[in-house]
This record gives sequence, structure tokens and C-alpha cells, in this order.
Amino acid sequence: MIIQFSVENFRSIKGQATLSMVATPLRDTKVAEEEVMFSVSGTDTRLLKSAVIFGANASGKSNVVKALDFFKKYIIDSFKNVQAGESIDVEPFKLDISTAAAPSSFEMIFIIDGNQYRYGMDVDKESVHGEWLYRKACRKRAKEVEIFYREGDAINVHPSFTIGADLAGRKMVRSNALLLSAAAQFNDPTAVQIIEWLTSTTIMSCSDEEKIWEMAVKHLDDSEMRSRMVEFSRYADLGIEDIEKSDNHIISRHLQYDENGEQKGVLSFPFQSMESEGTIKYFSLAYPILNALDNGTRLIIDEFDSKLHPILTGRIVSLFNSKDTNPHNAQLIFTTHDSNLLDAGLFRRDQIWFTQKDRLGATELYSLADYRVRNDASFEKDYLAGKYGATPIIGNLSSVLNK
Repeated sequence: MIIQFSVENFRSIKGQATLSMVATPLRDTKVAEEEVMFSVSGTDTRLLKSAVIFGANASGKSNVVKALDFFKKYIIDSFKNVQAGESIDVEPFKLDISTAAAPSSFEMIFIIDGNQYRYGMDVDKESVHGEWLYRKACRKRAKEVEIFYREGDAINVHPSFTIGADLAGRKMVRSNALLLSAAAQFNDPTAVQIIEWLTSTTIMSCSDEEKIWEMAVKHLDDSEMRSRMVEFSRYADLGIEDIEKSDNHIISRHLQYDENGEQKGVLSFPFQSMESEGTIKYFSLAYPILNALDNGTRLIIDEFDSKLHPILTGRIVSLFNSKDTNPHNAQLIFTTHDSNLLDAGLFRRDQIWFTQKDRLGATELYSLADYRVRNDASFEKDYLAGKYGATPIIGNLSSVLNK
């Protein structure tokens, strides 16, 4: 479970931006609390099942997802896939000379099997400047314990983190690699558990469409999953009767009718060349969505609404928000331009986030819960009217059009 994620000095994000999945004390009559949130066993904390980020084009909402993606990939890959002397694929905020040469900072607070972890790092293109890991049990008045703290070449390690202590003592962690990543390679139980948790967190963007398609195709080999993915496609009323894999090609089957509306046969089509882009995307999303709901994992999607009808997007969000279809408390985080979702009865104010750039080009991330809003207010109407910011400022195009 994600509690919160913070990022600073990354791409368009200059100051610290924090996305929190903690439910606030607000009362919202539009959405039932028992549907969209769940309690963390042993604590008073309640977490949200979904969060949505709105913002104008180039406002930085995709950079929040990119920050999460970098955080995940660098932890998993830094020791085994980054070679000595190789640069780190991180981009600071370059529009300010004070941050252009400074490290980027990332920190996540999350829960795995009854323990709350707080892990973070400060990195630039050359090296890891800082890294830290803290843990506390999920119970009231539990104290946070420092597992390790790294600053430059100095690493302080708790005695229980024996593999990490050994790696640090023998100076086996490269300057461009993370201690957590290294410890996982040597089978430290805590590090392995965190890496596995991150691996089961799916992060998707439009540039990943081919990878997502390949994932969907792969899982058609599982007959049970295939039947569920087909049913998921029927749920969207796509007109598809069946989907099959034949000689590494995906075939969709549609019913054929005569002029009286009576079924006369079944036609087969090559899926990728004959189905719409929206149908292909929806089918590609079937496995990640079902997998997250089955296993209570996390699904993070940039531009979720791209190529999908607003009603369909809302229905998918409802699957995550419902205690009936999401009994394992999977979490969905996504970015969108679809303002219809604001008044669809899907979200409390603390689930709705906005990105907006200041006059110097830096992204700010903030929640609708920060605003005093009437219970009967139209979130969509007020958002489009500019009351919450995060909308484009359209200039005068007449000088371009009038020659």
C-alpha cells in the first residue's frame, strides 16, 4: 500500500511535491467512505483506493508519474544494470541555476506485511548523494527504526541489516548504485521484499503501449485469464464475442447477422489491424487491471483516458473504489484531462489532485482537499471556471490566423 510519495528537483518539479493517499478527516456526502477508503490494521490510518491528477498540458502531471517510474526502476536496476561510471538517467529542474546542478530527491512511505517503510534517495547523473530506509510496525505508538542512512561515502547501518552492513563495510556499493538494490542482489530479506513489492507495482504511460500489448498477449496463454479478459472486453460493449491467439496473432471474433437481425455466423478479424485504437487499449489494460484487483497491488497510469470513452473510464475507476470488486484494496493512481470524472460521484476531494506551473515554469502539486468547497458544489464546473487553477491559459490566436 502506498501512503505517500514525494519528489523534489525532477524535470518540471522544483520544490517538493507530495502525493498522499491518506484519507483526510473531511466529510463528503457525494461518496461513501466505506467504498473509497480502507483502514490500515493496527493503526488509525485510513488510505484511499484511488487518486486522480488533473492539469493543463505541460503542467507536469506526467512528470509525477515519471518520478514514480524512475523511483521504481532505479531501485530495481541500479546495482545489476547500471555499470561503474555509467550516468544515472535522472533530470533535475533546469530552469533555475540553483537546482540545475543539484541532486533530485525521492521518498516513498509504504506498507508491506504489517510494516511501514520510509525509503528515499538523493541522486544526480553521477552518483547517489543520500539514501535512507526506516521501518516501524503498523501499530499505535510504534517507533520508527533507522535501518540505514547513507550520506556520500558514509553509510550507517542497523545491526539487523547484516547483508547491508557487510556490503557497506567491504565498500561493495558503487557510487552510482543504491545500497537497497545491492542488498537485494545478495538476498537480504528486507531488500528483496521491497524489490518484489515495487516489481508488483505497475506503472504505465502512452509510450508503453507496445509493452502493455505484449503483456496482454502473453497472458492469453492462460486459459482462465483469457476467458476473464474476454469477459472484461464484453463488459465494455465492444461488440467482441471472443478473442483468441493463433500462431502468435490475436484474432477477434464477431457475430454476423442477416437483414432480419438473426445470427448467421461468426467472423474473425486480425485484432490489431481491424479493431479501433480504443478497443486495443482497453483490451491491453484488461490484464493489469484484473491482476491489480486480484492481488491488491498498485496500478499507476499516465493519460488513462486517452482513447477511452469517459463512461468506460469511470466504470474502471468504480471497480477500484468498490469494496465488492476490490476486496484486497488495490490502489489506482492516474492522470487525466477528462473533467467529467469530477462530477461522476467517484471521488472525494482528497482523491482529486491538480498540477499547475508557476510563472517560473515549476510544477506545483496540490489537492482539492486544500480548498473550502460546498458539498453541493459542482467540482467540474468550478474547475473549468478556473477556481482551482490547473487549467490552460489560452492566448489570443487572432494574430496568427489573420494575415
